[in-house]
Amino acid sequence: MKYFLLIPLLAAMLLSACDAPRKGETLTYPDANSADFQVFARQCSQCHAPPQPTAHVRPEWARVIARMQQHLVQRSMAPMPAADIAVLRRYLENHAAEGGS
Repeated sequence: MKYFLLIPLLAAMLLSACDAPRKGETLTYPDANSADFQVFARQCSQCHAPPQPTAHVRPEWARVIARMQQHLVQRSMAPMPAADIAVLRRYLENHAAEGGS
């Protein structure tokens, strides 16, 4: 029974690896020269590779950012400033996957 609990965890790990570049490949991001992208890259690379904005639809990004903020606090790291959170939301929501409102 306990193994069934591992299935969603393993699936999430595999799906999150989809954004990881293959050997010799680099990820490209929309508006990579913008100030918004610079905040996104700086904040999101503290713990992991920045995700592709199309990894979620627009309404999901607020929850993802809140969850990442919780992870920072749990790891005794400085939380993201409110101004950076607003920039992250703007950047990610502007470039999110189609399908969200």
